[in-house]
Order: sequence, then structure tokens, then C-alpha cells
Amino acid sequence: MPLIERRNHPRKEVLNVRTWMLAGDGKREPLRVVDMSRKGVHVSSHRLILPGTRVELAFVRTDGDKVTRLVRRCGEVVRASPRGFAVTFAHPRPRDSRLQYRGQQK
Repeated sequence: MPLIERRNHPRKEVLNVRTWMLAGDGKREPLRVVDMSRKGVHVSSHRLILPGTRVELAFVRTDGDKVTRLVRRCGEVVRASPRGFAVTFAHPRPRDSRLQYRGQQK
């Protein structure tokens, strides 16, 4: 399935969320969020990042001059183009509550 057919709705910029990427040399690079979901984010960037690269993204939600929330997430780049890239977040595997006690039973 071509990338163009994956989304049928127009993409809109996410407002009031400042985003930056922490690059390998420790400098932060501002990004613009194009589309966001629970599993990942699509951002536009001036830097070409290759698929498979692990990145750390920081999202800041602001209300005027006040910072209301800061979220830092690590993820892996799954698609890239010269104008942006898509990142899937590294979610921890859900643990089954029965498995953590199975080895501790006496």
C-alpha cells in the first residue's frame, strides 16, 4: 500500500506542543509535529534520519508562558524522507500478573 493511501484525512499541525529531538551530540533540534498517535509520531525535520535509528523526543505542552507538561519518549525511526520522519515509540511489553508470582510460590 503506498504511503499516500494510508491517510485519507488531511494532516494538521498539532498546536501548543513544542517538540525537539535530542541529537547524538547532545544538542537539541526543534521539530514540528505533523501527526501524533498513541503508538508513534510523524514530525518534520531539516535533518535526514535513517530508518532504524533510535531517537529521543521531548514534547512540551504550554499554556502561554507556563509549561504544563513535559514528556520525553524514546523511539525508533521507521520511515524517513528528506523533509521528515516517522517514529514508533518503544512501549514496554505488558506483563501478565500471573507470571510475576509463578516463580515465587512455595
